[in-house]
Amino acid sequence: MRKTFKIAAAGTLMLALASGAALADAGVWTRADKETGRRGAQQGIAVDLPGREEKRLAAASVDPATGRASKRAGTAAAEGTTGTFTARLTADGLNDTLTFRYARSGGRTVVLPSPDLGYELHPLPDGDALVEYAASIYRLDPEKRALSVFLKAQTGNYRKTDRGPVSGGSPKMIVWGQRASLSPDGAKLLYWTTRGMTASGSEDGENWVKDLRTGTEKKVYGAGYTVLGWDAKNRFYLDLGDGGIVQVDSGSGASAKLVSGYSVAAVSESHLLYQTSAGSLNVRDLSTGKSRTFRGGGLNILRSASASRAGEWFAVVNAPDRSSGVSTLMLIHAKTLKSRTIKEPAGSSIIGAAWQDGETLLVQSRNRTTAAESTYAVDMKEEMGE
Repeated sequence: MRKTFKIAAAGTLMLALASGAALADAGVWTRADKETGRRGAQQGIAVDLPGREEKRLAAASVDPATGRASKRAGTAAAEGTTGTFTARLTADGLNDTLTFRYARSGGRTVVLPSPDLGYELHPLPDGDALVEYAASIYRLDPEKRALSVFLKAQTGNYRKTDRGPVSGGSPKMIVWGQRASLSPDGAKLLYWTTRGMTASGSEDGENWVKDLRTGTEKKVYGAGYTVLGWDAKNRFYLDLGDGGIVQVDSGSGASAKLVSGYSVAAVSESHLLYQTSAGSLNVRDLSTGKSRTFRGGGLNILRSASASRAGEWFAVVNAPDRSSGVSTLMLIHAKTLKSRTIKEPAGSSIIGAAWQDGETLLVQSRNRTTAAESTYAVDMKEEMGE
């Protein structure tokens, strides 16, 4: 088994697979160790995430004159020391100093995601990270503590220094690159840009891909939309809202609509799960194109869905009764559609479920009375006896 950090110690959380079966009692949670607060993972290390109270205090500390908060709501290493360093960005007319939180792990510097510091962070396989800042994307070398240009300053007839059509008496700023998403093999980067606005006048933007081996950048799909994820064939999936879900080949740009109408969805390297109507959901095998329908286990309305990267499991937060605010956690096997339905911990609400990796599911909960937050870790291979 691949080594991963353990948020929960050796608990005895027994989750035998049973198709559509419901848990008889809530003892499943009391038999499992848990950690206080919200937890996540970044490049193999555990991180503490800001909770609701930290976010509230940070919002309350914002100076209305400057727009700056005196209290931060950022991440920290769950074990060991969290430090900070600064890096200068002197490109594209900028002369800014950015602050980064980091932890040391395995002899390397792991930069922690810190959107409260004014940027979004995307780790690269080589240990560097991409930083979304000032409407573009830059590369960070955490060992040298240096920022550098990542996207080309000109692609075809588009130039970073151009401005969009005039609105309200001034030209609109071009978004050169945002919403970065890395392909599973680490060879391609998908990003959203409005560089085409100079010619089209449209602010919807376009989806572009940068080949990290050759440096080539090109448009592969129009408009913005939410990126659901990638499959093993380097195709990415966009949530078009009421327009459904589209599959796009990152190399050729060929696209195909797989789902019509609004849906809640999640995608892995091998399967796509989506719900378009209450009481059922569909799981599509992305290699064969075949879809199957899942019902049972008290399934009603999906609040959220997430997939393990390899696609063996989906974790679904389900609302059996939309009006009550109560949820269940459903674990669904992508290939067999066998499932396990788990009620919320006593007195608590499930507020999130995300995969640390293909083997470990992190379940975040909040006590309904005290608002205290906790994180449970479910090791799928150990708990399912695989």
